[in-house]
Amino acid sequence: MNSRKLAIEKMVKYVLLSLYAFVLYILQGIPGFLFIFGIKPVFLVPFCINLAMLEDEQYTIIIYVIAGMLFELSAGRIVGFYTIPIIIACTICSIVVKFFFKANYRNTIALSFISTFIILLIDFFFGYILSGHKGLLTIFIKGVLLSSAYSVLFSIIHYKVIYTIQNRFKRFNAR
Repeated sequence: MNSRKLAIEKMVKYVLLSLYAFVLYILQGIPGFLFIFGIKPVFLVPFCINLAMLEDEQYTIIIYVIAGMLFELSAGRIVGFYTIPIIIACTICSIVVKFFFKANYRNTIALSFISTFIILLIDFFFGYILSGHKGLLTIFIKGVLLSSAYSVLFSIIHYKVIYTIQNRFKRFNAR
């Protein structure tokens, strides 16, 4: 297979992953979508963590930046508020999976929960504690702890989608 066809397949692969991130952004931004007892899931952070666990390419950082900026758009935060922690978390998860753990469902759930929890905890600290909101315990339990746990349920779907896309374009990953 020539190098041009490989480059086109690689580009198609990353376009598909970017489109999937955009679909997750749309689903995350729909008001009331999968809203249970005041808890809304976060789709983009577990997606990025799963991508970091399964992909070994340096081009995935572009998708992390796109997903982080889309997450900032849906949450109404300034540029870089979620993008920088997502890039840091994905880099750490990629290193952990490369050297210590295997990429499987159990590790996906654990690393997605930890990363989502930390990113939402940063948001809780800067968005609620520093601005002096009342009822911080309820906001912490619903907005950070339960939202992280609820978001992790969808990481298995992200894992399957990324794994399927990765297997479809496995030819150039073997090099």
